[in-house]
Amino acid sequence: KQFWFRLRPACPSPAPFVTTNTSPRFPCAARNGDENMLEDSADLASFIVTSSAAASRGFLARGLVIGTAVYVFLGVVGTIVALTFFVKETRNITKGESRRLGLFVVWTSIFCMWLIWACVYMHQMVPLIRPEHVQK
Repeated sequence: KQFWFRLRPACPSPAPFVTTNTSPRFPCAARNGDENMLEDSADLASFIVTSSAAASRGFLARGLVIGTAVYVFLGVVGTIVALTFFVKETRNITKGESRRLGLFVVWTSIFCMWLIWACVYMHQMVPLIRPEHVQK
């Protein structure tokens, strides 16, 4: 079978500091004139500061912050539901232990779901591979 695209690294350059994140569609495309910019270590430092620090928001990216707020809200709602409807005393567990167990289950599950979501979201921010259309 022939494939319409092949996968290749998004940053094929041997020197990763030569490329910059210029757009979401082409995250590692170098800007005009940046290829010959690195003459000494001072140029390297200014290149890294001017090209990557201003472009990347990292953990404070808008989507990541909003998504984290949504998971915190879901945790608060889950806490209210757990404490209202699922806390009861039995002969094996006291009401306080049941309350602590409910809180532990809610916040552990919220953290695990948030962590998986955050990893997937951040992977989409800077993809490692991208499809490349192959002409027949």
